[in-house]
Amino acid sequence: MSNAPEVRVAHSGAITEITIDRDHRRNALSTSVCAAIADGVDAAAARDDARVIVLRGAGRAFCAGADLDGAHIAEDFHAELRRMLTTMQDCPLIIIADIQGPTVGAGMQLAMAADLRVVGQGAWFQVPPVKLGIAVDPWTIRRAQVLLGGARSRTLLLAAARMDVAGAVACGFASYEGDSARADELADEISRYAPMSLRYHKMVLNDDGVPTEAERELYQAVWASADAAEAAAARAERRAPVFRGK
Repeated sequence: MSNAPEVRVAHSGAITEITIDRDHRRNALSTSVCAAIADGVDAAAARDDARVIVLRGAGRAFCAGADLDGAHIAEDFHAELRRMLTTMQDCPLIIIADIQGPTVGAGMQLAMAADLRVVGQGAWFQVPPVKLGIAVDPWTIRRAQVLLGGARSRTLLLAAARMDVAGAVACGFASYEGDSARADELADEISRYAPMSLRYHKMVLNDDGVPTEAERELYQAVWASADAAEAAAARAERRAPVFRGK
């Protein structure tokens, strides 16, 4: 696992909290920070009881983008940024971004790689590559179209417009509006849901449209699972189900 003291990873039962803790750089992403986030996600997924990851930024910002002290032109930075985004997308756990401050550039990519976003009043969003003479990768552009809608993604990418909380709520990018306590409540709620069902629905939501063999196999496994039987028994017995991911 990457050693980056500016990224804190804390496991507590079914929930893992990953915190970018470099307020002096407004939580901007460096090569080592991207690597540490990716490794933290992998470490959480490897835990038998893990269900949810909460990703947050300490201090004034969620993430102010790439650390521009050369990071945006370094090949190793781009490789680790891609690995971080891919790791989050492919992770079987549900990832919640707790966004309580500015989210810019690569920070927006980080937020988009999460499955759900809780957005507080201090947040705003911007993707400014056209102001910097650089480019974001095709994954980011397509992800923006899916999560923000075609018109809103064009405003952010072509006009470098700033999107406020109201805009994020209006276009659906903000899954929920609230503070960090709301993000923790959501994580606790989702951690009680059926893990195989969560994994299957996340897998299909992230695919390119044509069902894969892995999706078909997991679909069948979900319906045949002990968790599905437990849910039926719980309904009959008028109690809350206890899911075990089997």
